[in-house]
Amino acid sequence: MTTEAPSTTIMTPNGDVTLSGPILERYTAAGGPTGSLGVPLGPPEDVGNGGKVVHFTNGAIYSTAAGPAYVVQGEILRVYTAQQGPTGTLGFPTGDEKVITGGWESTFEHGTIKWVDTGNGVFVEQVTQN
Repeated sequence: MTTEAPSTTIMTPNGDVTLSGPILERYTAAGGPTGSLGVPLGPPEDVGNGGKVVHFTNGAIYSTAAGPAYVVQGEILRVYTAQQGPTGTLGFPTGDEKVITGGWESTFEHGTIKWVDTGNGVFVEQVTQN
């Protein structure tokens, strides 16, 4: 007998979206529909090698086939998308965005993206691959 993962259906302007598993857990931890991510823009999409992504009003949550799920948002999401997301050279996120001196940083399987203030209010992106 198999047990299905808990799921929840969220009403959005684009229709109902059902979330489950690690993405639902991370979304709930981020405050759900009233949290910083907002509402889902559509259902989970397959991405990478068995992974999933859900795009929200203010970011995205990515999960590998084995989980866990991590939030990518703001300018780091823009840069990550330009780097082809999880199918690009950086791979899947390995942690949520964190605040660093002068900006933000997100880590990925094969690198890091930093969005840093140069000291005069101009932010620059730094993509490091390992």
